Amino acid sequence: MKKFTFLLIIVFFSMCKTVKPIFSKTEETIEETIEKIKEEDRLPEEKDVIDLPDYAQVRDDFRSVSEKTKENYLRGMKATDPQYSVLILTKGYKGENIRIKGDEKNYFNGMTMSDLKTGIAKSVRVDNSQDLTLYDNYTGKSLTIESNHLKMFKFIYVMKNNADKEVPFRITFSNTLRPVL
Repeated sequence: MKKFTFLLIIVFFSMCKTVKPIFSKTEETIEETIEKIKEEDRLPEEKDVIDLPDYAQVRDDFRSVSEKTKENYLRGMKATDPQYSVLILTKGYKGENIRIKGDEKNYFNGMTMSDLKTGIAKSVRVDNSQDLTLYDNYTGKSLTIESNHLKMFKFIYVMKNNADKEVPFRITFSNTLRPVL
């Protein structure tokens, strides 16, 4: 009987959770967070992103192009203004019809195929002040990227994995431009 009572006490305490304080500091808006990052003269990190979904990550630690090449690329994409980000479709696209749509505008709708040498399928300039929806005709799945996440990063890499039936897309938010040629 003592063992049973002891076991019940252990189960009871393991199920208890700590209570969050009712009065906590006010949460910053995304614009305030971006301004704070600019004042600190640094790039956004994963800890700066609020509510990052499971299928997304923040990375800036991969091989990148020179700053001049990055500026030329952004100028060619007409994405030098802070209101624009570049969505880069990378590996895993095998000719499916992909649609990239904002709240007010369709940015891309067409068959997409990854280049096996570069690992890039398509680059699209998007307005980061509105949510984006990616729709894959092959799997019938769609994914929404919130504007709060888009505003913080210049480059959004989207990889596709058809084996994942739940969410076939993997997103990497970054301010680093990988070699795309």
